[in-house]
Amino acid sequence: MTGLSYKMVHIIDNSNDTERSAELSLKAIKNVLIEKPEFLNVEQAISLKKIAEESGVILQLGTGYKFCPVYCNLLKELPKNVKIINVRQLLTEKSSLKMELFYVIDFVTSILNVNTGKFEVKSWKNEENISDLLHCSLDCDNSSIINITTCRTVKSEPKFEIDFVSPQMHITADIFKSTIKKHYHPLNVDINIILESYCEKTVSDCYLQIFNRAVDNDLEAVRIIEKQFQNMITGFKI
Repeated sequence: MTGLSYKMVHIIDNSNDTERSAELSLKAIKNVLIEKPEFLNVEQAISLKKIAEESGVILQLGTGYKFCPVYCNLLKELPKNVKIINVRQLLTEKSSLKMELFYVIDFVTSILNVNTGKFEVKSWKNEENISDLLHCSLDCDNSSIINITTCRTVKSEPKFEIDFVSPQMHITADIFKSTIKKHYHPLNVDINIILESYCEKTVSDCYLQIFNRAVDNDLEAVRIIEKQFQNMITGFKI
């Protein structure tokens, strides 16, 4: 299914026709948002990006978990000297490991305002030869390290937790429970924060607003989408 307007196409369905639909729309000078581009590979994504640039339009690949209450809070209050980031993610059986890795990388690097460099990855496959457990370690250009452990299980509620460790404090954030716990090392003091509930529709609407802003030539929104694209390429390569 696609949402059509005079200058925008919103591709909602995940199918093998995603690349073709996006290519035709971009060549018709339409701005394109592919909500979950899990049927694209790296080469297809790069090719679509090139077509968008040649056509002078915006291409946004993917949404994610940014703009939720935990993200907005950490974006304002996270210490600048975080050195270690540990991500623990539990996925439903139907989740795409590739897409979720992209979402996590985009979430964390956007909060830290960093770029990733070299990475190490180890994955384990199930009886159907499909990866259902992955551990990845990424170096960042500010010398911090992101460790991601992602597991896909049957009959389990999704979880997404992140630890941010700095010399002064340890922050544990639960994205879906919308809670943040701060432990200050020198004082041995804990502060617990409960935020507004996580809402998938609200998050999706924020991504759509970024897309609309980029279409209207908002340079900050264009920068966010460009960084998102680079993070997707990193996630897909892993």
